[in-house]
Amino acid sequence: MQISKALGLGKTQPELDFVDIDLFSDTPLFLDPAAFYEGQGRFAEQCSQDLEEFFDAVLHAAGTGDWDLGIRLLKGLREPDEIQMGFSQGLPRGRGVGEKQAEQIFEAILRSKAVQTGLIRDLNDALMFIPGIGPDKVSDITTNIVRRHLIQYTQNQFSLYGIEIDSYMPTGLIWDSVEADWTEGYDYIPVVKNRKILLVPKRYVKYARDFTRASQRYYDGFIASFIRQRELSAMGRLVRFKEKKDGSRTPIVYKEDIEKEVPRHKNSIADFSSQHPEVYQKFKDAFFRHNPASVNAIIAAQGQNFREIEYAKHAVEALRAVPSGNRDANDYQSLIVGILHFILYPNLSNPVLERPINDGRKRIDITFDNTSDKGIFARLRQDPFLQAREIMIECKNYTHDIANPEIDQMIGRFDHRRGRFGIVTCRSVEDRGNMIARCTDAFRSQQGVVVVLSDEDICEALLAGPLGREIRFAEIIQSQLRDQLG
Repeated sequence: MQISKALGLGKTQPELDFVDIDLFSDTPLFLDPAAFYEGQGRFAEQCSQDLEEFFDAVLHAAGTGDWDLGIRLLKGLREPDEIQMGFSQGLPRGRGVGEKQAEQIFEAILRSKAVQTGLIRDLNDALMFIPGIGPDKVSDITTNIVRRHLIQYTQNQFSLYGIEIDSYMPTGLIWDSVEADWTEGYDYIPVVKNRKILLVPKRYVKYARDFTRASQRYYDGFIASFIRQRELSAMGRLVRFKEKKDGSRTPIVYKEDIEKEVPRHKNSIADFSSQHPEVYQKFKDAFFRHNPASVNAIIAAQGQNFREIEYAKHAVEALRAVPSGNRDANDYQSLIVGILHFILYPNLSNPVLERPINDGRKRIDITFDNTSDKGIFARLRQDPFLQAREIMIECKNYTHDIANPEIDQMIGRFDHRRGRFGIVTCRSVEDRGNMIARCTDAFRSQQGVVVVLSDEDICEALLAGPLGREIRFAEIIQSQLRDQLG
């Protein structure tokens, strides 16, 4: 049973920011540390800081030969069943790191030339070079280290859908980056169908085979290619000659000779990479760049199919069916959150409902982290004035046009920390010229940029098709930006 059904959300994976896990079986997805190292937004920055500081602490223990500290740090990486991801069949069985394996891994770290030469700097490096660490272990280690952020994220998502968490329980070990050690506490963590659950943002997961192919891709595409080109250029000792029918001979380097030169095991690969760090860096730049999994890929990992065009049409019908007026404001807001997430994923993520600001004196309807690395939202974040680290959204289910108070309300949310860009959604705009004039006044007085999106705008983007949806949405925003610039 998917958690969305168990909670009665009435929403499916395209509308949800988190992975819609099966409560009784692992989903073959993994939490990807590279997504945090590269990511934008509060959530990614907090997670990457903890990951870096944990790994620095382990490497420091290895560098000083502090066996007790190294084992204590690694023993904290226990079995994280809460996220329901991995390879287990039936009820998840977290793999974690037990005491014996903690000793084995730390001993491997102490002996590793890749550690001694500084080649290992993060968890993906450990996946490549440390025996005993595979893709499932990397995901489990990542989950343990960022658990406190997953707890907060889960609480935010339950709040977004108006569900109270009443189970106050032990958190399990929590990484304390200040003390550089594990701590424990209590917090509100949901229990669904007798399962303790932590939700994971889908932007930060990777399909199982993407991890499992890492070593093979590195060896075949980079190590073997480097050795082959080096030998052929210098006519080295691995070069043999293949005779053609016309009597000519072609130099060739056979795969089996390369594998004798550099065997396919982690220690040998680590030795090669220490000698040729530029080869590994090229691979790392190419392979470990996180490309967020598409909605189609996530749904496929759950053993289902996604009919994207049909879903978009259904979303249009659902939006048009919600009546205008205060009575249905909550339904409208909930629907807008899902639709905007569907249109804009993975550019926006981590939606938070009615986030308090200014010490609780004001609240924003919806706030998304701006996690885009290209396109219009990346430009909005990079703009020296707008600095749109967050995208603030106010939902107005009015029966009439919005006016100056609604524009002023959004402007009141702006500051240098969150940024100076916001979106107001409304049902319709009868006097578009007047609306643009109000937003232009705000921009010219250097208060920020407000974009107003009506049902017509949102439906137009939804119906633009899988390849055109994001483009059309960006065009609508850019059109209003041009109008405000004059």
